[in-house]
Amino acid sequence: MDSAYDDTMSAESERIIPNIKGFLHPSSIALVGVPRGIKPGKVFFLGLLDQGFDRPLYLVHPQAEIIDGHPTYRSILDIPGRVDLAIIMSPRESVPGILKECCAKKIGYVILYTSGFSETGNKQGVEEEENILALARSGGIRILGPNCMGVYSPASRLAPFPFMPKESGRLAFLSQSGSLMNLFVNMCAGRRLFLRYAVSYGNSCDVDFPELLAGMMDDPDVRVVCSYCEGMDPGRLRGVLAQSRGKKPLIMWKVGRTDAGSRAAASHTGSLGGKETLWKSLFRQYGVIEVFDIEEMFDTVQVFSFLTLQGQGRIAVLSGPGGPAVSAADAVETSGLEMASPGADTMQSLRELLPSTGTSVCNPIDVGLGASFDLRLYLETLEMLMEDPGIDCVIILGGGVSDEMNEQYVQGLIDRKRRSDKHIIAIAYPGFIQNEKILVPLYESGIPVYPTPERAIRAYARMMQYQRFIRSLT
Repeated sequence: MDSAYDDTMSAESERIIPNIKGFLHPSSIALVGVPRGIKPGKVFFLGLLDQGFDRPLYLVHPQAEIIDGHPTYRSILDIPGRVDLAIIMSPRESVPGILKECCAKKIGYVILYTSGFSETGNKQGVEEEENILALARSGGIRILGPNCMGVYSPASRLAPFPFMPKESGRLAFLSQSGSLMNLFVNMCAGRRLFLRYAVSYGNSCDVDFPELLAGMMDDPDVRVVCSYCEGMDPGRLRGVLAQSRGKKPLIMWKVGRTDAGSRAAASHTGSLGGKETLWKSLFRQYGVIEVFDIEEMFDTVQVFSFLTLQGQGRIAVLSGPGGPAVSAADAVETSGLEMASPGADTMQSLRELLPSTGTSVCNPIDVGLGASFDLRLYLETLEMLMEDPGIDCVIILGGGVSDEMNEQYVQGLIDRKRRSDKHIIAIAYPGFIQNEKILVPLYESGIPVYPTPERAIRAYARMMQYQRFIRSLT
């Protein structure tokens, strides 16, 4: 273990028991300080309406009687029914008084959207955040935030923004950034990947990333967890990782590891980033899949969502254009994967199928630009490669010269996928399949699609690395 890890890591390794159910599945909600006009806090109300939240929803405003046709209450204490979750978007100076009312009302969970606390970096903001935490704990309240957007859970009809997808899936995303949460959820929806939960936790003065992660790791409805983190207590994180090692893939985009990034994180959510060597040691020891930007996180989520852990990572590249195929071969080797060696029978069948000029039967297999006019060359070559016992994954870069041909090409890939348990990854290279709607059946059939082979190979390499980690545990 690296010395930086030993010097910085606390001894804490006890199991963290998550107490977050009330945030994810509330039976009633109070929106406190919901604005009358179109202002930032209005998105919570609009998001719940858009999702069709069908349980009691109470609006609290100190002056208004009706907001957008919905009656309001002057105080939380005026609400006649029980309230499980309060979402507070009131001005900072009013938060302590509202929390006292939540204590009196015996509300167990609070999402605090209001900002201006420890993320400001000034002493007053830090002290006020400490005070509201002490107040909440005195009344048995759990706080998510402050400075956060809270929870998206389509199964519970929760959303902090309008127009978020209504379909529930198997992904979970934990993010200190609320806007990044919204962006990533919608990116995934474009690939027909839907989330079970997304949580923006902001300054995390109470409920923090390790506690949220423990909950996601224990949730049977979550298959893959991904995250955007600025800072946390690495000792608490280690305790969760030790208990959940190997349960399911955890993809982490950890920022704030440089001096400049740490300063930015501190001003955004009041977080301290930490040492680069510490995080690398932690990730390596517990099999965390590390990514470095939103593109890599999106690519890696795709491969873990669509494909299964199997094979040895032996890749065949099948392409019409020659240049991208050569670049893909470079990417395979530099990513620590292996270019597969097709068997003698496969090579002979390819020689019989493909034209003698402008093609290559050696991996990468070049079927020539003529394949865009004769899709049989793509699809029969793919079938041969899928039947070869020395190949685990085929990365195919191709397409036809019209939308109609591309639809046939896509269906051909789906048909061959159904007849094999091997991996197919499709590359929609710029200039080939430009109509995004044509690709949708691929996502729905479990075939990931990438704009370049290099991005696909980097994501696939991360999955193979995680598979090696899982095998090392047994």
